[in-house]
Amino acid sequence: MNTFSTKNESDVFAGPQHRRSAVYTVGVIFLVVVVCCKPVNAQQAAKDSATAKQPRPNVLFLAVDDLNDWIGVLGGHTQAKTPNLDRLAKRSVLFDAAYCAAPLCHPSRTAILTGLRSSTTGIYGNRTWFRDHPDYTDWVTLPQYFRQYGYKAWTGGKIFHQAQGKFSDPESWDGQYSKSMGTQAPPENQRYLHGMRDQFENKILARLIDWGPIDIPKEETRDWRTVAGAADFLKQAHEKPFFLACGVYRPHLPWYAPREFFEMHPLDEIDEPPFLASDLDDIPARGRVMAGVEFDIIQKAGKWKEGIQGYLAATSFADACIGHVLDALDSSEYRDNTIVVLWGDHGYHIGDKRHWAKSALWQQTARTPLMVHMPPALSGSAEPQICTRPVSLVDLYPTLVDLCGLPVRDGLDGRSFAKLVREPQTEWPYAAVITHSPFWHGVNHAVRSEQYYYIRYRDGGEELYDMTTDPNQWTNLASDPAYSDEIGELKRWLPKTNAKHFMLGDQ
Repeated sequence: MNTFSTKNESDVFAGPQHRRSAVYTVGVIFLVVVVCCKPVNAQQAAKDSATAKQPRPNVLFLAVDDLNDWIGVLGGHTQAKTPNLDRLAKRSVLFDAAYCAAPLCHPSRTAILTGLRSSTTGIYGNRTWFRDHPDYTDWVTLPQYFRQYGYKAWTGGKIFHQAQGKFSDPESWDGQYSKSMGTQAPPENQRYLHGMRDQFENKILARLIDWGPIDIPKEETRDWRTVAGAADFLKQAHEKPFFLACGVYRPHLPWYAPREFFEMHPLDEIDEPPFLASDLDDIPARGRVMAGVEFDIIQKAGKWKEGIQGYLAATSFADACIGHVLDALDSSEYRDNTIVVLWGDHGYHIGDKRHWAKSALWQQTARTPLMVHMPPALSGSAEPQICTRPVSLVDLYPTLVDLCGLPVRDGLDGRSFAKLVREPQTEWPYAAVITHSPFWHGVNHAVRSEQYYYIRYRDGGEELYDMTTDPNQWTNLASDPAYSDEIGELKRWLPKTNAKHFMLGDQ
């Protein structure tokens, strides 16, 4: 057996993680005993046995941080240049209405990888780890579940909230081939040339909001080293089916990227996106708080187009990274038996709704690209397909379990949308729910049905948009009595309970 070999760069490759806690081992034994003791339907047992003997497809699990709809195939910005994402879409089902479970990195990724919403786990912010919660210490994550059924699972870059340490969840994986993410920064005298750092009230954004080219070849950046690790994995022979995760950090702030990607987007040619100056006039008070003041500062300083250029450049760089992995897959022996899933953890506002960040409940930060490629050899379509049904990223866990023919995983909040991968126009009576409830904001949710987008804030403030006639969300219909029935129907999807914001010390 030719296993995945390691490299010399210690920060790129780390060996398999064999450490398991005693508690986790007991938890797994208990699970096995319970399953074995349950009555088994004979027909189902025979079906499971037959399925288990079939070769399992591999999974290539690609994540791009803070990726909104500014990619060519989604048309969010007319000047986006993302040829590799576009070519993947041409052989995938593109989910046009895919939404994060939470518009913040850690709670979004925790929902994806545990299959549980923030309103269930209480993980609403970036600083608390789900395994520190007594109810989820031994929770079996998506890659762990695949490992239980014979897969090898390797990761690199940002899949959980960090690329290394506790927040990368080493126990979920057989190994981590890259502990790097992002790009190097420019020299100190070339940072924050926009001159606004001291004006931003939010200190996290003050540190992060920056953009500019770096004079480093793309092949020497940290994100490229991650995708190179994934490409190396695909060149190896593997006796087991694999679950290969690869996380690209850009276009997460700061928007530093090799100079060639800034040159792809000349500043004097940059267009501003559609914009309504009075966009917040019909927004409830809590929504205006979420919008913040950063965009107003940027616009007043005349730096909006510079920021747009930075995001477009960082996205084009991320696209090139993804392309390197796709090239490796296409030239490998795994091309025809590997399901490819590409997702962003959430979107990002770059001026719309007078907002410059994520951490809000509007379309631009809640919607994110989602593509699922099933090769024709796995009964997928060779033609591009678009699904307009609303789905949530929390649905990825049960969907991949379903597509790979693994036994159903009980106890998840998400639901499988595998039938939409196979038949994108299938009826789908479900809505996507987005939650943004860190302790400083309180309980807030959004609901996206096929036609409407509803937001309800902690103080009862509401927004309603008809997405078929108002995709920019410029006209809040919530106060119009004519839509009371629609609001009543959308409220049915709101979580019935909202877990307390988990903080260390609460156990």
